Amino acid sequence: MNTRSQSLQTAAATQFDLAVIGGGIAGAGIAQDAASRGLSVILLEKDDFAVGTSSRTTKLIHGGLRYLEQFQFKLTRQLCRERALLEQLAPHLVRDFSFVLPLLKRKPLYSLKAEIGLTLYDLLSLSVSGSRHHSRIGLKEVCESAPALNPSLCAGGLRFHDCITDDSRLVLEVIKSACNAGAVAINYLEVTGFDIDGGSVRGVRCHDRYSGTEMTIAARVCINATGVWSDDVYRLVNQSWGSHVKPSKGIHIIVPPSAFETNTALFLPTTDSRYVFVVPWQQTLMIGTTDIAYTGQLDKPMPDRDEIDYLLETVNSFTETHKLNRSDIIGSFAGLRPLVETDDSSSDTKNMSREHMVFEGPGRIIGLIGGKLTNYRLMAQEVVDRAAIKLPDAPSRPSRTDRMMLGSFRDKSDFLASTAAISVKARRLSLEPATLDHLISSYGADAQLIVDIVEADPTLSERICPDFPPIMAEVPFCVRHEMAVSLEDLLMRRLRLGVIHQKQCLESAPKVAALMRQLVKWDDTRVSHELAAFELGVKEHMDLLCDSTP
Repeated sequence: MNTRSQSLQTAAATQFDLAVIGGGIAGAGIAQDAASRGLSVILLEKDDFAVGTSSRTTKLIHGGLRYLEQFQFKLTRQLCRERALLEQLAPHLVRDFSFVLPLLKRKPLYSLKAEIGLTLYDLLSLSVSGSRHHSRIGLKEVCESAPALNPSLCAGGLRFHDCITDDSRLVLEVIKSACNAGAVAINYLEVTGFDIDGGSVRGVRCHDRYSGTEMTIAARVCINATGVWSDDVYRLVNQSWGSHVKPSKGIHIIVPPSAFETNTALFLPTTDSRYVFVVPWQQTLMIGTTDIAYTGQLDKPMPDRDEIDYLLETVNSFTETHKLNRSDIIGSFAGLRPLVETDDSSSDTKNMSREHMVFEGPGRIIGLIGGKLTNYRLMAQEVVDRAAIKLPDAPSRPSRTDRMMLGSFRDKSDFLASTAAISVKARRLSLEPATLDHLISSYGADAQLIVDIVEADPTLSERICPDFPPIMAEVPFCVRHEMAVSLEDLLMRRLRLGVIHQKQCLESAPKVAALMRQLVKWDDTRVSHELAAFELGVKEHMDLLCDSTP
Protein backbone atom coordinates (compact mmCIF):
# COMPACT_ATOMS: atom_id res chain seq x y z
CA MET A 1 0.00 0.00 0.00
CA ASN A 2 1.55 3.30 -1.09
CA THR A 3 1.77 6.30 1.19
CA ARG A 4 -1.02 8.85 1.06
CA SER A 5 1.17 11.43 -0.71
CA GLN A 6 2.22 8.88 -3.36
CA SER A 7 -1.42 7.93 -3.91
CA LEU A 8 -2.44 11.57 -4.32
CA GLN A 9 0.23 12.07 -6.98
CA THR A 10 -1.02 9.04 -8.89
CA ALA A 11 -4.62 10.20 -8.57
CA ALA A 12 -3.84 13.61 -10.05
CA ALA A 13 -2.09 12.14 -13.09
CA THR A 14 -4.40 9.24 -14.00
CA GLN A 15 -7.71 8.71 -15.73
CA PHE A 16 -9.25 5.73 -13.96
CA ASP A 17 -11.66 3.17 -15.33
CA LEU A 18 -13.51 3.22 -12.00
CA ALA A 19 -13.79 5.69 -9.14
CA VAL A 20 -15.27 3.99 -6.08
CA ILE A 21 -16.67 6.25 -3.36
CA GLY A 22 -16.75 4.72 0.12
CA GLY A 23 -13.94 3.05 2.07
CA GLY A 24 -15.94 0.45 3.96
CA ILE A 25 -16.09 -3.25 3.15
CA ALA A 26 -18.31 -2.70 0.08
CA GLY A 27 -15.98 -0.15 -1.52
CA ALA A 28 -12.90 -2.13 -0.55
CA GLY A 29 -14.33 -5.27 -2.12
CA ILE A 30 -15.25 -3.44 -5.34
CA ALA A 31 -11.75 -1.96 -5.61
CA GLN A 32 -10.21 -5.40 -5.08
CA ASP A 33 -12.48 -7.06 -7.63
CA ALA A 34 -11.90 -4.37 -10.27
CA ALA A 35 -8.13 -4.44 -9.78
CA SER A 36 -8.13 -8.24 -10.01
CA ARG A 37 -9.60 -7.89 -13.51
CA GLY A 38 -6.96 -5.43 -14.66
CA LEU A 39 -9.14 -2.31 -14.42
CA SER A 40 -7.62 0.92 -13.13
CA VAL A 41 -9.50 1.89 -9.97
CA ILE A 42 -9.33 4.51 -7.25
CA LEU A 43 -11.02 4.18 -3.84
CA LEU A 44 -12.06 7.44 -2.15
CA GLU A 45 -13.03 7.79 1.51
CA LYS A 46 -14.08 11.07 3.14
CA ASP A 47 -12.88 9.97 6.58
CA ASP A 48 -10.77 6.97 7.55
CA PHE A 49 -11.15 3.54 6.01
CA ALA A 50 -13.87 1.48 7.76
CA VAL A 51 -14.86 4.47 9.89
CA GLY A 52 -18.59 3.80 9.50
CA THR A 53 -20.62 0.61 9.57
CA SER A 54 -17.66 -1.61 8.68
CA SER A 55 -15.87 -1.11 12.01
CA ARG A 56 -19.04 -1.31 14.13
CA THR A 57 -20.42 -4.78 13.43
CA THR A 58 -20.72 -7.85 15.66
CA LYS A 59 -17.41 -9.05 14.11
CA LEU A 60 -19.01 -12.20 12.73
CA ILE A 61 -18.54 -13.90 9.38
CA HIS A 62 -21.74 -15.88 9.54
CA GLY A 63 -24.29 -17.79 7.54
CA GLY A 64 -27.24 -15.63 8.54
CA LEU A 65 -29.08 -17.98 10.92
CA ARG A 66 -31.40 -15.13 11.94
CA TYR A 67 -32.45 -14.55 8.32
CA LEU A 68 -34.14 -17.95 8.10
CA GLU A 69 -37.04 -16.47 10.06
CA GLN A 70 -37.51 -14.07 7.12
CA PHE A 71 -37.36 -17.04 4.67
CA GLN A 72 -34.18 -15.60 3.09
CA PHE A 73 -32.89 -19.04 2.11
CA LYS A 74 -30.91 -17.87 -0.90
CA LEU A 75 -29.06 -15.28 1.20
CA THR A 76 -28.33 -17.79 3.97
CA ARG A 77 -26.94 -20.35 1.50
CA GLN A 78 -24.80 -17.65 -0.09
CA LEU A 79 -23.47 -16.50 3.28
CA CYS A 80 -22.61 -20.06 4.32
CA ARG A 81 -20.53 -20.53 1.18
CA GLU A 82 -18.74 -17.21 1.57
CA ARG A 83 -18.01 -17.92 5.22
CA ALA A 84 -16.22 -21.13 4.25
CA LEU A 85 -14.30 -19.38 1.47
CA LEU A 86 -13.15 -16.54 3.73
CA GLU A 87 -11.80 -19.08 6.21
CA GLN A 88 -9.52 -20.23 3.38
CA LEU A 89 -8.63 -16.78 2.03
CA ALA A 90 -7.94 -15.18 5.43
CA PRO A 91 -6.95 -17.99 7.82
CA HIS A 92 -5.26 -15.54 10.18
CA LEU A 93 -8.26 -13.22 10.42
CA VAL A 94 -11.39 -15.37 9.97
CA ARG A 95 -11.58 -18.15 12.53
CA ASP A 96 -14.13 -20.81 13.45
CA PHE A 97 -16.15 -19.98 16.55
CA SER A 98 -18.50 -22.11 18.63
CA PHE A 99 -21.86 -20.71 19.80
CA VAL A 100 -24.33 -22.08 22.32
CA LEU A 101 -28.03 -21.31 22.08
CA PRO A 102 -29.63 -22.19 25.45
CA LEU A 103 -32.96 -24.03 25.28
CA LEU A 104 -35.39 -22.60 27.81
CA LYS A 105 -37.68 -24.73 29.98
CA ARG A 106 -40.43 -22.13 29.81
CA LYS A 107 -40.39 -22.07 25.99
CA PRO A 108 -40.65 -25.66 24.65
CA LEU A 109 -42.06 -24.49 21.30
CA TYR A 110 -39.16 -22.07 20.91
CA SER A 111 -36.71 -24.93 21.52
CA LEU A 112 -38.38 -26.97 18.78
CA LYS A 113 -38.29 -23.98 16.42
CA ALA A 114 -34.59 -23.39 17.18
CA GLU A 115 -33.67 -27.01 16.46
CA ILE A 116 -35.61 -26.96 13.18
CA GLY A 117 -33.90 -23.67 12.25
CA LEU A 118 -30.42 -25.04 12.89
CA THR A 119 -31.22 -28.23 10.99
CA LEU A 120 -32.26 -26.10 8.02
CA TYR A 121 -29.08 -24.04 8.53
CA ASP A 122 -27.05 -27.26 8.24
CA LEU A 123 -28.95 -28.36 5.11
CA LEU A 124 -28.28 -25.04 3.37
CA SER A 125 -24.55 -25.53 3.92
CA LEU A 126 -24.41 -29.20 2.90
CA SER A 127 -22.51 -28.43 -0.31
CA VAL A 128 -19.94 -26.33 1.57
CA SER A 129 -16.61 -28.04 2.11
CA GLY A 130 -15.64 -28.31 5.76
CA SER A 131 -19.00 -27.14 7.13
CA ARG A 132 -19.68 -28.02 10.77
CA HIS A 133 -23.17 -29.09 11.80
CA HIS A 134 -24.98 -28.23 14.99
CA SER A 135 -25.40 -30.62 17.91
CA ARG A 136 -27.73 -30.83 20.88
CA ILE A 137 -25.96 -30.64 24.24
CA GLY A 138 -27.15 -31.44 27.75
CA LEU A 139 -27.60 -29.09 30.67
CA LYS A 140 -24.25 -30.12 32.19
CA GLU A 141 -22.33 -29.13 29.05
CA VAL A 142 -24.28 -25.87 28.80
CA CYS A 143 -23.31 -24.98 32.37
CA GLU A 144 -19.67 -25.95 31.81
CA SER A 145 -19.57 -23.86 28.64
CA ALA A 146 -21.22 -20.83 30.24
CA PRO A 147 -21.15 -20.98 34.06
CA ALA A 148 -22.84 -17.56 34.25
CA LEU A 149 -26.11 -18.97 32.88
CA ASN A 150 -28.86 -19.83 35.36
CA PRO A 151 -29.20 -23.64 35.16
CA SER A 152 -32.78 -23.53 36.45
CA LEU A 153 -33.84 -21.77 33.23
CA CYS A 154 -32.23 -24.17 30.79
CA ALA A 155 -33.29 -27.55 29.47
CA GLY A 156 -30.06 -28.00 27.51
CA GLY A 157 -28.69 -26.20 24.50
CA LEU A 158 -27.74 -26.24 20.84
CA ARG A 159 -24.13 -25.80 19.76
CA PHE A 160 -23.42 -24.44 16.27
CA HIS A 161 -20.53 -22.81 14.43
CA ASP A 162 -19.90 -19.51 12.68
CA CYS A 163 -16.72 -17.44 12.32
CA ILE A 164 -15.25 -14.45 14.17
CA THR A 165 -13.13 -11.67 12.67
CA ASP A 166 -12.00 -8.10 13.25
CA ASP A 167 -14.15 -6.10 10.86
CA SER A 168 -11.97 -3.00 10.40
CA ARG A 169 -8.85 -5.15 10.01
CA LEU A 170 -10.70 -7.17 7.35
CA VAL A 171 -11.48 -3.97 5.45
CA LEU A 172 -7.83 -2.90 5.60
CA GLU A 173 -6.63 -6.29 4.38
CA VAL A 174 -9.02 -6.15 1.41
CA ILE A 175 -7.84 -2.61 0.59
CA LYS A 176 -4.20 -3.69 0.80
CA SER A 177 -4.98 -6.63 -1.48
CA ALA A 178 -6.61 -4.22 -3.94
CA CYS A 179 -3.57 -1.94 -3.85
CA ASN A 180 -1.22 -4.88 -4.39
CA ALA A 181 -3.26 -5.60 -7.54
CA GLY A 182 -2.85 -2.02 -8.77
CA ALA A 183 -5.66 -0.04 -7.12
CA VAL A 184 -5.14 3.39 -5.52
CA ALA A 185 -6.80 4.11 -2.16
CA ILE A 186 -6.94 7.45 -0.35
CA ASN A 187 -8.60 8.33 2.93
CA TYR A 188 -9.72 11.81 4.05
CA LEU A 189 -10.54 12.74 0.46
CA GLU A 190 -14.14 13.92 0.49
CA VAL A 191 -16.25 13.94 -2.67
CA THR A 192 -17.88 17.38 -3.06
CA GLY A 193 -19.27 17.20 -6.59
CA PHE A 194 -19.02 15.74 -10.06
CA ASP A 195 -18.14 16.80 -13.60
CA ILE A 196 -20.91 15.54 -15.88
CA ASP A 197 -20.58 15.04 -19.65
CA GLY A 198 -23.37 13.58 -21.73
CA GLY A 199 -25.33 12.64 -18.61
CA SER A 200 -22.47 10.60 -17.12
CA VAL A 201 -19.83 11.38 -14.51
CA ARG A 202 -16.41 11.99 -16.03
CA GLY A 203 -14.71 13.64 -13.07
CA VAL A 204 -15.02 13.47 -9.28
CA ARG A 205 -14.37 16.71 -7.44
CA CYS A 206 -12.72 16.18 -4.07
CA HIS A 207 -11.64 18.13 -0.99
CA ASP A 208 -8.50 16.90 0.79
CA ARG A 209 -9.48 17.15 4.45
CA TYR A 210 -5.88 16.62 5.51
CA SER A 211 -4.22 19.40 3.44
CA GLY A 212 -7.24 21.56 2.62
CA THR A 213 -6.60 21.43 -1.15
CA GLU A 214 -9.09 20.69 -3.94
CA MET A 215 -8.62 18.26 -6.82
CA THR A 216 -10.60 16.57 -9.59
CA ILE A 217 -10.08 12.89 -10.37
CA ALA A 218 -10.84 11.71 -13.90
CA ALA A 219 -12.85 8.51 -14.13
CA ARG A 220 -14.92 6.80 -16.82
CA VAL A 221 -17.37 5.11 -14.41
CA CYS A 222 -18.30 6.06 -10.86
CA ILE A 223 -19.58 3.74 -8.13
CA ASN A 224 -21.38 4.85 -4.98
CA ALA A 225 -20.60 2.39 -2.16
CA THR A 226 -21.11 4.76 0.76
CA GLY A 227 -23.76 2.78 2.62
CA VAL A 228 -26.00 4.99 4.74
CA TRP A 229 -24.52 8.06 3.00
CA SER A 230 -25.59 6.86 -0.48
CA ASP A 231 -28.50 9.26 -0.82
CA ASP A 232 -26.28 12.21 0.15
CA VAL A 233 -23.85 11.36 -2.66
CA TYR A 234 -26.62 11.18 -5.26
CA ARG A 235 -27.98 14.53 -4.10
CA LEU A 236 -24.67 16.08 -5.20
CA VAL A 237 -25.90 15.32 -8.73
CA ASN A 238 -29.67 15.69 -8.23
CA GLN A 239 -30.87 17.67 -5.20
CA SER A 240 -34.35 16.16 -5.50
CA TRP A 241 -33.08 12.58 -5.14
CA GLY A 242 -35.38 10.73 -2.71
CA SER A 243 -34.60 8.32 0.11
CA HIS A 244 -33.43 4.84 -0.87
CA VAL A 245 -31.65 3.91 2.38
CA LYS A 246 -33.31 3.21 5.70
CA PRO A 247 -30.62 3.27 8.41
CA SER A 248 -30.95 0.87 11.31
CA LYS A 249 -28.87 1.43 14.42
CA GLY A 250 -27.15 -1.39 16.24
CA ILE A 251 -25.14 -0.88 19.43
CA HIS A 252 -22.68 -3.08 21.30
CA ILE A 253 -21.22 -2.94 24.79
CA ILE A 254 -17.93 -4.40 26.01
CA VAL A 255 -17.43 -5.94 29.46
CA PRO A 256 -14.44 -7.77 30.98
CA PRO A 257 -14.61 -11.59 31.02
CA SER A 258 -14.81 -11.50 34.82
CA ALA A 259 -18.20 -9.77 34.62
CA PHE A 260 -19.92 -12.71 32.92
CA GLU A 261 -18.29 -16.15 33.03
CA THR A 262 -18.48 -17.99 29.71
CA ASN A 263 -16.10 -20.14 27.70
CA THR A 264 -18.11 -19.88 24.51
CA ALA A 265 -20.09 -17.37 22.49
CA LEU A 266 -23.81 -17.28 23.29
CA PHE A 267 -26.88 -16.67 21.14
CA LEU A 268 -29.58 -15.46 23.55
CA PRO A 269 -33.26 -15.12 22.57
CA THR A 270 -34.97 -11.96 23.77
CA THR A 271 -38.52 -11.25 24.92
CA ASP A 272 -39.21 -9.25 21.73
CA SER A 273 -38.30 -12.09 19.33
CA ARG A 274 -34.76 -10.90 18.63
CA TYR A 275 -31.36 -12.30 19.60
CA VAL A 276 -28.43 -10.92 21.56
CA PHE A 277 -24.90 -12.22 21.08
CA VAL A 278 -22.36 -12.56 23.88
CA VAL A 279 -19.04 -12.97 22.06
CA PRO A 280 -15.51 -13.39 23.52
CA TRP A 281 -13.44 -10.96 21.45
CA GLN A 282 -10.06 -9.28 21.98
CA GLN A 283 -9.83 -10.58 25.57
CA THR A 284 -13.19 -9.03 26.42
CA LEU A 285 -16.86 -9.92 26.02
CA MET A 286 -18.82 -8.07 23.35
CA ILE A 287 -22.60 -7.94 23.81
CA GLY A 288 -24.97 -6.87 21.04
CA THR A 289 -26.84 -5.94 19.07
CA THR A 290 -29.93 -3.78 18.80
CA ASP A 291 -31.87 -3.13 15.58
CA ILE A 292 -33.76 0.16 15.65
CA ALA A 293 -34.80 2.56 12.87
CA TYR A 294 -32.53 5.62 12.99
CA THR A 295 -33.22 9.20 11.87
CA GLY A 296 -30.36 11.14 13.52
CA GLN A 297 -27.03 12.40 12.20
CA LEU A 298 -25.24 9.76 10.14
CA ASP A 299 -21.72 10.61 11.26
CA LYS A 300 -20.65 8.98 14.52
CA PRO A 301 -23.93 7.62 15.95
CA MET A 302 -23.93 7.03 19.69
CA PRO A 303 -25.48 4.35 21.92
CA ASP A 304 -28.51 5.48 23.90
CA ARG A 305 -28.91 4.58 27.55
CA ASP A 306 -32.16 2.77 26.79
CA GLU A 307 -30.32 0.62 24.23
CA ILE A 308 -27.54 -0.13 26.71
CA ASP A 309 -30.11 -1.10 29.33
CA TYR A 310 -31.88 -3.37 26.83
CA LEU A 311 -28.68 -5.37 26.34
CA LEU A 312 -27.94 -5.49 30.07
CA GLU A 313 -31.47 -6.61 30.91
CA THR A 314 -31.42 -9.31 28.23
CA VAL A 315 -28.18 -10.82 29.52
CA ASN A 316 -29.26 -10.45 33.16
CA SER A 317 -32.45 -12.40 32.45
CA PHE A 318 -30.24 -15.46 31.86
CA THR A 319 -28.13 -15.12 35.02
CA GLU A 320 -28.77 -16.23 38.57
CA THR A 321 -26.24 -14.37 40.70
CA HIS A 322 -24.08 -11.50 39.44
CA LYS A 323 -26.09 -9.03 37.38
CA LEU A 324 -24.38 -6.75 34.90
CA ASN A 325 -24.77 -3.00 35.28
CA ARG A 326 -23.35 0.04 33.58
CA SER A 327 -20.32 0.13 35.85
CA ASP A 328 -19.19 -3.19 34.31
CA ILE A 329 -19.00 -1.70 30.83
CA ILE A 330 -15.50 -0.82 29.57
CA GLY A 331 -16.40 0.09 26.00
CA SER A 332 -19.34 0.72 23.68
CA PHE A 333 -20.01 1.59 20.06
CA ALA A 334 -22.88 2.14 17.65
CA GLY A 335 -23.18 1.55 13.91
CA LEU A 336 -25.76 2.03 11.18
CA ARG A 337 -26.93 -0.69 8.79
CA PRO A 338 -27.75 0.59 5.28
CA LEU A 339 -31.02 -1.26 4.71
CA VAL A 340 -32.81 -0.93 1.37
CA GLU A 341 -35.89 1.32 1.58
CA THR A 342 -38.85 -0.04 -0.39
CA ASP A 343 -42.52 0.88 -0.71
CA ASP A 344 -43.46 -1.98 1.61
CA SER A 345 -40.57 -1.56 4.08
CA SER A 346 -41.56 -2.51 7.61
CA SER A 347 -41.42 0.13 10.32
CA ASP A 348 -39.63 -2.52 12.42
CA THR A 349 -36.15 -2.79 10.90
CA LYS A 350 -35.58 -6.31 12.24
CA ASN A 351 -38.17 -7.52 9.71
CA MET A 352 -36.52 -5.75 6.75
CA SER A 353 -34.56 -7.71 4.19
CA ARG A 354 -30.76 -7.88 4.44
CA GLU A 355 -30.50 -8.44 0.67
CA HIS A 356 -28.49 -5.85 -1.24
CA MET A 357 -29.50 -3.83 -4.28
CA VAL A 358 -27.41 -2.70 -7.27
CA PHE A 359 -28.87 0.09 -9.41
CA GLU A 360 -28.01 3.13 -11.51
CA GLY A 361 -28.70 6.60 -10.14
CA PRO A 362 -28.19 10.21 -11.28
CA GLY A 363 -25.09 10.79 -13.39
CA ARG A 364 -25.26 7.08 -14.28
CA ILE A 365 -23.47 6.40 -11.01
CA ILE A 366 -23.76 2.72 -10.10
CA GLY A 367 -25.07 2.33 -6.56
CA LEU A 368 -24.81 -0.49 -4.02
CA ILE A 369 -27.02 -0.52 -0.92
CA GLY A 370 -27.41 -3.19 1.75
CA GLY A 371 -25.59 -6.48 2.11
CA LYS A 372 -23.45 -7.99 4.83
CA LEU A 373 -19.81 -8.09 5.85
CA THR A 374 -19.77 -11.79 4.93
CA ASN A 375 -20.87 -11.47 1.30
CA TYR A 376 -18.83 -8.38 0.37
CA ARG A 377 -16.96 -10.31 -2.32
CA LEU A 378 -20.10 -11.39 -4.20
CA MET A 379 -21.62 -7.91 -4.02
CA ALA A 380 -18.41 -6.47 -5.43
CA GLN A 381 -18.40 -8.96 -8.28
CA GLU A 382 -21.97 -8.01 -9.21
CA VAL A 383 -21.15 -4.30 -9.18
CA VAL A 384 -18.00 -4.66 -11.30
CA ASP A 385 -19.85 -6.90 -13.76
CA ARG A 386 -22.29 -4.05 -14.25
CA ALA A 387 -19.54 -1.44 -14.52
CA ALA A 388 -17.65 -3.54 -17.08
CA ILE A 389 -20.57 -3.21 -19.49
CA LYS A 390 -19.83 0.53 -19.60
CA LEU A 391 -16.14 -0.19 -20.33
CA PRO A 392 -16.19 -2.37 -23.49
CA ASP A 393 -12.59 -1.47 -24.37
CA ALA A 394 -11.21 -2.20 -20.88
CA PRO A 395 -9.64 -5.51 -19.78
CA SER A 396 -12.29 -8.23 -19.63
CA ARG A 397 -10.72 -10.79 -17.29
CA PRO A 398 -13.10 -12.53 -14.88
CA SER A 399 -12.92 -11.76 -11.16
CA ARG A 400 -10.10 -13.52 -9.30
CA THR A 401 -11.06 -12.59 -5.73
CA ASP A 402 -12.13 -16.15 -4.91
CA ARG A 403 -8.43 -17.07 -5.19
CA MET A 404 -6.80 -13.95 -3.69
CA MET A 405 -5.42 -14.63 -0.22
CA LEU A 406 -5.63 -11.80 2.30
CA GLY A 407 -2.88 -10.94 4.75
CA SER A 408 -0.16 -10.83 2.06
CA PHE A 409 -0.05 -14.63 1.87
CA ARG A 410 0.38 -16.37 -1.48
CA ASP A 411 -1.42 -19.57 -0.46
CA LYS A 412 -2.11 -21.82 2.53
CA SER A 413 1.43 -23.22 2.49
CA ASP A 414 2.85 -19.71 2.57
CA PHE A 415 0.54 -18.92 5.50
CA LEU A 416 1.90 -21.85 7.50
CA ALA A 417 5.54 -21.17 6.62
CA SER A 418 5.34 -17.41 7.20
CA THR A 419 3.58 -17.62 10.53
CA ALA A 420 6.05 -20.25 11.72
CA ALA A 421 9.01 -18.00 10.80
CA ILE A 422 7.40 -14.98 12.47
CA SER A 423 6.79 -17.03 15.62
CA VAL A 424 10.41 -18.17 15.81
CA LYS A 425 11.73 -14.61 15.54
CA ALA A 426 9.13 -13.21 17.95
CA ARG A 427 10.05 -15.77 20.60
CA ARG A 428 13.72 -14.98 20.13
CA LEU A 429 12.87 -11.33 20.85
CA SER A 430 10.87 -12.42 23.94
CA LEU A 431 7.56 -11.09 22.66
CA GLU A 432 4.65 -12.32 24.75
CA PRO A 433 2.57 -15.19 23.28
CA ALA A 434 -0.58 -13.05 23.44
CA THR A 435 1.16 -10.28 21.51
CA LEU A 436 2.45 -12.73 18.91
CA ASP A 437 -1.03 -14.15 18.37
CA HIS A 438 -2.45 -10.63 18.13
CA LEU A 439 0.14 -9.55 15.55
CA ILE A 440 -0.40 -12.55 13.29
CA SER A 441 -4.19 -12.48 13.55
CA SER A 442 -4.29 -8.73 12.86
CA TYR A 443 -1.60 -8.27 10.20
CA GLY A 444 -0.93 -11.66 8.64
CA ALA A 445 2.47 -11.82 6.91
CA ASP A 446 3.00 -8.11 7.66
CA ALA A 447 3.47 -9.08 11.31
CA GLN A 448 7.05 -9.79 10.22
CA LEU A 449 7.58 -6.06 9.59
CA ILE A 450 6.36 -5.24 13.11
CA VAL A 451 8.67 -7.84 14.62
CA ASP A 452 11.51 -6.24 12.61
CA ILE A 453 10.62 -2.88 14.17
CA VAL A 454 10.92 -4.42 17.62
CA GLU A 455 14.28 -5.93 16.68
CA ALA A 456 15.54 -2.48 15.63
CA ASP A 457 14.13 -0.78 18.76
CA PRO A 458 13.30 -3.19 21.62
CA THR A 459 11.63 -0.40 23.62
CA LEU A 460 8.74 -0.57 21.16
CA SER A 461 7.77 -4.01 22.48
CA GLU A 462 5.99 -2.18 25.32
CA ARG A 463 2.26 -2.72 25.55
CA ILE A 464 0.12 0.30 24.73
CA CYS A 465 -2.51 -0.59 27.35
CA PRO A 466 -1.53 -2.74 30.33
CA ASP A 467 -4.20 -5.44 29.94
CA PHE A 468 -4.15 -5.92 26.16
CA PRO A 469 -1.53 -7.28 23.73
CA PRO A 470 -1.08 -4.47 21.13
CA ILE A 471 2.42 -2.93 21.34
CA MET A 472 4.01 0.40 20.44
CA ALA A 473 5.78 -1.06 17.38
CA GLU A 474 2.41 -1.26 15.62
CA VAL A 475 2.19 2.54 15.55
CA PRO A 476 5.02 3.15 13.05
CA PHE A 477 3.84 0.20 10.95
CA CYS A 478 0.28 1.58 10.68
CA VAL A 479 1.57 5.06 9.84
CA ARG A 480 3.96 3.82 7.13
CA HIS A 481 1.93 1.00 5.62
CA GLU A 482 -1.76 1.54 6.44
CA MET A 483 -2.30 5.27 5.92
CA ALA A 484 -3.12 6.02 9.59
CA VAL A 485 -2.94 9.80 9.93
CA SER A 486 -4.65 10.51 13.26
CA LEU A 487 -4.69 9.23 16.82
CA GLU A 488 -8.25 8.01 16.30
CA ASP A 489 -7.24 6.09 13.17
CA LEU A 490 -4.71 4.17 15.22
CA LEU A 491 -6.54 3.57 18.48
CA MET A 492 -10.06 2.98 17.18
CA ARG A 493 -9.63 1.11 13.89
CA ARG A 494 -6.05 -0.16 13.46
CA LEU A 495 -5.50 -1.35 17.06
CA ARG A 496 -9.12 -1.41 18.41
CA LEU A 497 -8.03 -0.34 21.90
CA GLY A 498 -10.46 2.59 21.91
CA VAL A 499 -13.26 0.09 21.39
CA ILE A 500 -12.34 -2.65 23.86
CA HIS A 501 -11.30 -0.56 26.89
CA GLN A 502 -11.97 3.14 26.60
CA LYS A 503 -10.56 4.19 29.99
CA GLN A 504 -7.22 2.41 29.57
CA CYS A 505 -6.94 3.66 26.00
CA LEU A 506 -7.56 7.24 27.06
CA GLU A 507 -4.81 6.95 29.67
CA SER A 508 -2.40 5.54 27.07
CA ALA A 509 -3.18 8.03 24.31
CA PRO A 510 -0.46 10.58 25.28
CA LYS A 511 2.41 8.12 24.75
CA VAL A 512 0.99 7.08 21.37
CA ALA A 513 0.67 10.75 20.41
CA ALA A 514 4.28 11.33 21.48
CA LEU A 515 5.44 8.55 19.15
CA MET A 516 3.26 9.89 16.34
CA ARG A 517 4.90 13.27 16.90
CA GLN A 518 8.29 11.74 16.14
CA LEU A 519 7.06 9.76 13.14
CA VAL A 520 5.13 12.45 11.28
CA LYS A 521 6.61 15.61 12.84
CA TRP A 522 3.52 16.85 14.66
CA ASP A 523 4.00 20.18 16.42
CA ASP A 524 2.63 21.05 19.87
CA THR A 525 -0.61 22.38 18.43
CA ARG A 526 -1.30 19.21 16.43
CA VAL A 527 -0.52 16.96 19.41
CA SER A 528 -2.91 18.96 21.61
CA HIS A 529 -5.60 18.86 18.93
CA GLU A 530 -5.29 15.10 18.43
CA LEU A 531 -5.43 14.36 22.14
CA ALA A 532 -8.38 16.70 22.71
CA ALA A 533 -10.36 15.26 19.79
CA PHE A 534 -9.74 11.69 20.89
CA GLU A 535 -10.57 12.46 24.52
CA LEU A 536 -13.84 14.13 23.51
CA GLY A 537 -14.97 11.14 21.48
CA VAL A 538 -14.09 8.61 24.19
CA LYS A 539 -15.62 10.60 27.03
CA GLU A 540 -18.91 10.90 25.15
CA HIS A 541 -19.16 7.13 25.43
CA MET A 542 -17.88 6.96 29.00
CA ASP A 543 -20.40 9.57 30.17
CA LEU A 544 -23.22 7.23 29.17
CA LEU A 545 -22.07 4.89 31.91
CA CYS A 546 -21.83 7.32 34.81
CA ASP A 547 -25.06 6.03 36.37
CA SER A 548 -24.32 2.52 37.64
CA THR A 549 -27.94 1.36 37.70
CA PRO A 550 -29.16 -0.61 34.70
